[in-house]
Amino acid sequence: MTYYADLTPYTYDSDHWDPEASGRLWQGVPVLNVGWLSGDKGYANGSAPPGLVEALKSMTRTHRAQQTRGFHLCPWCPLLPGAGYADGPRGSAEIRVMGRGVAYAAPELIAHYVEGHGYLPPADFVAAVLSSDGAA
Repeated sequence: MTYYADLTPYTYDSDHWDPEASGRLWQGVPVLNVGWLSGDKGYANGSAPPGLVEALKSMTRTHRAQQTRGFHLCPWCPLLPGAGYADGPRGSAEIRVMGRGVAYAAPELIAHYVEGHGYLPPADFVAAVLSSDGAA
């Protein structure tokens, strides 16, 4: 997976996402990266606020976007000998979350990164996730 620093402008797969087709909610709203981590880069660590992991897991079903044909494996979870790719954490899509005047794009592995590796996303993203009304 490509690394992008948190809160930088989203450019990963913007040529395949039509915000106008997604409804008025997304029109004219800048999209920022969150959680595009890499095994060779540091990231913010901390304790997840109550409900964050559960909300992110739910959003991998309700807020999916940019489904790809391939998938990305967690860079910190080793595959066990004899295990197949399906046995480890992997992702093949993104989630989109509306914030205040911005939208956030995150890989669907973000829930795993928070729960399994102590990644602490930016506060504004956390607030947007925890206050989401389920609109994707």
